[in-house]
Amino acid sequence: MIEMNVKIKLFLTFILCTQLLSSQNKKPNIILIVADDLGYSDVSSFGGEIPTPNIDNLAENGARFIKFYVSPMCVTSRVAILSGIEFIAAGKGSFPKGESIAKLMREEGYTTNLVGKNHGMGNLKIGNKKTDFGFDHFFGFTGGQINSFTGKGNAKWQNDGKIFPNTDLPKDFYATNNFTDYAIKYMDEAIKKDKPFFSMVSYNAPHSPLDAPEKNVRKFYDPKKGINVYKKGWIELRKERLARMKKMGIVDKDTQLPKLGVEIPDWDLLPEKSSKYWEIQKDFEALSRSAYAGMVDNMDENIGRITAFLKDPNQDGNTNDSQLENTIIIFISDNGGCYAGLHTNRNALPWSPQNRGAGFTTNYGWAALSNTPFSSYKHGSGEGAIRSPMIVHWPEGLKLKKNSINKQMIRIWDLFPTFLELAGGKYPNDKKELMGKSMLPLLKNEKFQEEKFFVSAFYRSKGIIKGDWKLVSFFDSPFELYNLKNDPTETENVHKKHQTKYKELLNSWNDYTQKHGFNNDKLWNMPTGDKKRGFGYDRVKNMMVKASPEFMEDNVCINQKLTFTFNGKVTFANTNGRKIRLQKYGSQEILWSKDLDINSDFEGEKEIVFKDFPTLESNTHYYITWDAGWVKIKQKGKMKPIQPVRESAFAYRFRTSSK
Repeated sequence: MIEMNVKIKLFLTFILCTQLLSSQNKKPNIILIVADDLGYSDVSSFGGEIPTPNIDNLAENGARFIKFYVSPMCVTSRVAILSGIEFIAAGKGSFPKGESIAKLMREEGYTTNLVGKNHGMGNLKIGNKKTDFGFDHFFGFTGGQINSFTGKGNAKWQNDGKIFPNTDLPKDFYATNNFTDYAIKYMDEAIKKDKPFFSMVSYNAPHSPLDAPEKNVRKFYDPKKGINVYKKGWIELRKERLARMKKMGIVDKDTQLPKLGVEIPDWDLLPEKSSKYWEIQKDFEALSRSAYAGMVDNMDENIGRITAFLKDPNQDGNTNDSQLENTIIIFISDNGGCYAGLHTNRNALPWSPQNRGAGFTTNYGWAALSNTPFSSYKHGSGEGAIRSPMIVHWPEGLKLKKNSINKQMIRIWDLFPTFLELAGGKYPNDKKELMGKSMLPLLKNEKFQEEKFFVSAFYRSKGIIKGDWKLVSFFDSPFELYNLKNDPTETENVHKKHQTKYKELLNSWNDYTQKHGFNNDKLWNMPTGDKKRGFGYDRVKNMMVKASPEFMEDNVCINQKLTFTFNGKVTFANTNGRKIRLQKYGSQEILWSKDLDINSDFEGEKEIVFKDFPTLESNTHYYITWDAGWVKIKQKGKMKPIQPVRESAFAYRFRTSSK
């Protein structure tokens, strides 16, 4: 009997050791969580005021990477993730010159799934290996943005090859919740098959429109309980974030905030409330930002659901079957914080299906807060547009110190070769060469040499980093040169001081554009002029050739006369009561206004010069608004009314010179 018990114990020990060895030899599960338009410092483990305990838990038991570079736009970043190549170099959408990482992962025995937003594979369809890009499963939408409650937007919905309208979504649908449901479903399926999984959880949060459940929003805005986290405004909260970031070690103690541009309204000068549809106001802005925070809060809850599932897949209270230890979880954002248009339905609520209006949005001020301590925003190539938080959690494989902060440069296209090495796969020889390198040695705390080279290409901006130096331009502005080692927040353009370095990086940019065939592309490689454009200059309405003062222009002459040049002849027929107006920040007074009719001298012209435009005060911030249809322009034989301009992210602001 004693001998039998010994044999049983030996057998059980053998089984346990075999299972342990099998677990150690098993390829790790890989989860890439991609937030949409989340700013560099929005999560609390990077200094934000939004509590994100589940994301923070990944950081505390993993590592933070504070120099992670992404592309300036959703689609360009997602293509870089999936192809391992910069967007244009990969052949743009659906990356014809590259190969999908999911396909190579599947060849190595992984089950593969994508949930949420697909922005980069326009013809993705599950059910055919020629169109599935290597994904076994896909639930979500193809397109840029959606309403998180209704699924409505510029989107095409799909569930494993079945294309369906948003009206077929369940009545209790909320995007982040449902995307998580499917992600867990696919992970569970892989675990039951005893196969490793590659899962790309591609949330649309917190991309506009800003829709969030009431319980999440009320944590930040609930006047009945005296809660209003954002009543201080973007300027003060930005300073508070920087102080926390310094204390945490996310940024150096001597980090300086860059000067805010003309596009940022002075919070202290805004009215608390206003009945004027074109005016921005504090109370509604605080609610709007709380909707954004609510989306992040809800996303954090759902990330907690994923980690809880991994810890106990059978949900039986026994964690012996935990998958968390052998799962590498990487959390990133696809680009920097974004600005968007103004929501003008003042009675709307971000959780109300009955009273939603056009959807809540976020303006430049909140985008500047999101991207603290950097300047620039989504679509730009400044650090605020292309720096993302990155957190890596991997109990079995990560050999870096827990809760450590890593300062080495990692690029978005480094993810592809990292995943490929984890899977033990090989990249095909007949595809365009990968641009990144695996960061697996870094994760294992082995010798790793960072590659200080990055290219940011988008049709509104361009930039290149080599070593400690960066060359960057917005729209058709001249290139600016920054030393990121000495000046990580790009406060001093040193072009004139370092002309040799300027020419070196300019040559590198030109070499890159020539190598990848867009050197003569005037959209993606716009020729530079000699005048610096303010962020928002590119928002000149499509019916206009130019405006003077320019949108978001600084140092405007006080005697400047308002001038518009249109791309067709104008008429003021049937425009009665529709006006254009000038105001000064901090004042309700309308300084100048016009309501023109067909008797105007401008009728039938292409250019308007308002000679009665008032002489302005020096060093003063102004804005112009106009009602929809105050002027109509002839286009393709039809007279079309101009769209409205409100005091919003897509605003018409300028600031006069100090002389």
